[in-house]
Amino acid sequence: HLAPVNAIVFITYDGEDGAQSNEPVKMVTSSDDKKILVWEWDIGVPIKYISDPTMHSMPCLSMHPSGQFICGQSLDNTICCIQTSPKIRVSHNKKFSGHIIAGYACEVAFSPDGRFVLSGDGSGSLFIWDWKRHKIMQKYRAHESGKPTIGTVWHPFQTSTVFTCSWDGVIKMWR
Repeated sequence: HLAPVNAIVFITYDGEDGAQSNEPVKMVTSSDDKKILVWEWDIGVPIKYISDPTMHSMPCLSMHPSGQFICGQSLDNTICCIQTSPKIRVSHNKKFSGHIIAGYACEVAFSPDGRFVLSGDGSGSLFIWDWKRHKIMQKYRAHESGKPTIGTVWHPFQTSTVFTCSWDGVIKMWR
């Protein structure tokens, strides 16, 4: 990368033989240089560069529970998806929008079953999208106005429970 590295995600799905691995197969990084690099995790040389003139920096990356997609919070106010199998590439038809992150590194999370995408935004709201239809299912005023909802996580066992945190110093539980 030619600028600060923002996020690292490991891929455990081996697209070459189509099998899920118990160990990391590849590593994906994002940077302020507006590039996504794919690395063989045990060597220090990128094996793939993902970049185009329309891409923006992605300060957060998250792995979909299926292991077949990585989603990145793009600074153009969209959540972009990268397909990890069978070939690693940007999935241009799978984007989530409607939130304004205003340059904040708001985390992306998924429901344990992978049916929903979760993210905060720069105004303190919480958004929930349907994974298949790419539509906003719910929007909540989660935190104090003007304080970004920076962290979101879905409870791994209580699937109707979500947690958010913000720069207002508060952690909230949503049911």
